Amino acid sequence: MTDVMGRVAALSAALDCGAPWLPPEAVQKTRDRMEHVGHRLDLGTDRTVVALVGATGGGKSSLFNAIARMDIAAVGARRPFTTSPMACVWGELGSEKLLDWLQVPADRRMTRESVLDADDQAVLHGLVLLDLPDHDSTEAVHRVEVDRLVRMVDLMIWVVDPQKYADNVLHAGYLQKLTSHDGVMLVVLNQVDKLSPEETETCVTDLRRLLDGDGLARVGIVPVSATRGDGVDELRALLADVVQDRFAVIERIESDLDIAAEEIAAGLAASEPGAGQPVSQDKLVNDLAAASGTSALLDALAAEYRRRGRQKLAWAPAAWVARIAARRKSTGPAEARLQAETASLKALASPSQRPAVRLAVEAMLADNAGPLPERWAKEARTLVARAGDPAVSPEDVLLPSGVQGSSGGAAGAALAGRGRHTPAYGLPKITPTTGVPSDPDGLARVLDSRLAAVDLRFSTPLWWHLTQFVQQLLALGSVIGVLWLAVLVLGRLAGQEPSGALGSLPLAVSLVVGGLVAGLLLRLLSRWWLTAGARNRRAELDGRLREAVAEVAAERVVAPIRSVLARHRETRQVLLGERSPTSGAAEPTPGADETEQSDPEPVAALSR
Repeated sequence: MTDVMGRVAALSAALDCGAPWLPPEAVQKTRDRMEHVGHRLDLGTDRTVVALVGATGGGKSSLFNAIARMDIAAVGARRPFTTSPMACVWGELGSEKLLDWLQVPADRRMTRESVLDADDQAVLHGLVLLDLPDHDSTEAVHRVEVDRLVRMVDLMIWVVDPQKYADNVLHAGYLQKLTSHDGVMLVVLNQVDKLSPEETETCVTDLRRLLDGDGLARVGIVPVSATRGDGVDELRALLADVVQDRFAVIERIESDLDIAAEEIAAGLAASEPGAGQPVSQDKLVNDLAAASGTSALLDALAAEYRRRGRQKLAWAPAAWVARIAARRKSTGPAEARLQAETASLKALASPSQRPAVRLAVEAMLADNAGPLPERWAKEARTLVARAGDPAVSPEDVLLPSGVQGSSGGAAGAALAGRGRHTPAYGLPKITPTTGVPSDPDGLARVLDSRLAAVDLRFSTPLWWHLTQFVQQLLALGSVIGVLWLAVLVLGRLAGQEPSGALGSLPLAVSLVVGGLVAGLLLRLLSRWWLTAGARNRRAELDGRLREAVAEVAAERVVAPIRSVLARHRETRQVLLGERSPTSGAAEPTPGADETEQSDPEPVAALSR
């Protein structure tokens, strides 16, 4: 019972978590089934409802009377033309609510256990036997009543006769649709008194073939004769075992829950891309960066760094010559401003290529939403589209977590005080997102705005100043050397040669040549440093720009997709029992040795 209640809790939580994105018809059918299961559990499992279902002339009423050992149901021509079932109850106490739920009229309820034969009927205590209208009746109301009760009873006994056991109305209309309930079904071949033993065996063999073809290999066959009594005692013994073991109620409920779980699972993918974490995130960032023109911008910034560096670190004599030439070449105010703006390091990113941005997002959605069912994929696309609107806060479009924590311990505790069939666990009501913004280029504008805010300002490195200072010193030394040489030359021409160190010609030449050569060597070395600095500068700015792009991608694309994947994953894990509906924490799937438990033996096995 605890397992059943846990499955009900899991199904309810799965619906609460993923209902807006599951097929509406499947959600409604599942809620209806869970409502039925909840009511059946509320009525208890100490009574087993068994229905005799069959076609006109199959002998249901005769078999009904034979099992009850009383003439209760009208037979043959005396059978009343009614839309209501007949019920025979073994042990009346506590059966009223169950019969009310089954909608059996009060005047069509019979109690079987009497004082005279209580011992004989005690083995069937807890049995509620129903004689249903004919499922092939020309009256639609009869078929509706049969369909209603077939969905409600715990055990179905299909009564067929040698003439109609192969009827397509029975097999295609009912049996083939109930393969999930083969553990709580039995086929009774009635009226075998009209057949020889060989003919009976032939009919049973052919009926077995038909049932196997219907997918009902587990369903047993019991040949009986309601009028002569053949096989009736065996059928009563079988019903006694079912009633005493009380497994038919749970088996039927578990079958209904299996169907509900399959219908919900049909609206889910077998797994999520990246185990719930969006894939292709690096590719998205690369594509968005490429669409934003960051590569060209970085090239321009690196080139500007090198240009400024060449000016700052130029060989001093060459710089002096260039400065003198620039002064001699006069420029107008407009040209001067243009040159200043051209030389400026205030670079801004060019507007992102709108089609490229859309293609990058579509590729991301294809990798992540593509494997999901249509409604989930549509939700992911809608959330991403909304998140791309600059006027929308990214947090406002994220789906909240579907499974909430709880202080309760067992799954059944979640049902306390709510009713087992109440499909609500206090989770936020979410509806599929609507109202996609009409601006498809909102994300590109967000990207442009974020990139424009990146600090790309340039500060002159300290080593530039030091190198320039050394260049000036070396150039000054060369100038002093030139002046020194000039003094020596003029002195010799005048017949006055300085004495001592001041008159050393090699020393003066060394000063001139040394200053010039050292300046040139420092220039060559600084060019190498400048290349490395430009590379580092490019890498630094690339990091800043990529960080801005990654933030936009994470907030406006990845986060909405992740919220959908997380909601889908939670729904799937709760449905499969991998996550507790009360704790919200993922739980390991039990091993094979833990899951192999002895299931209740189906009715089919008892009849073979």
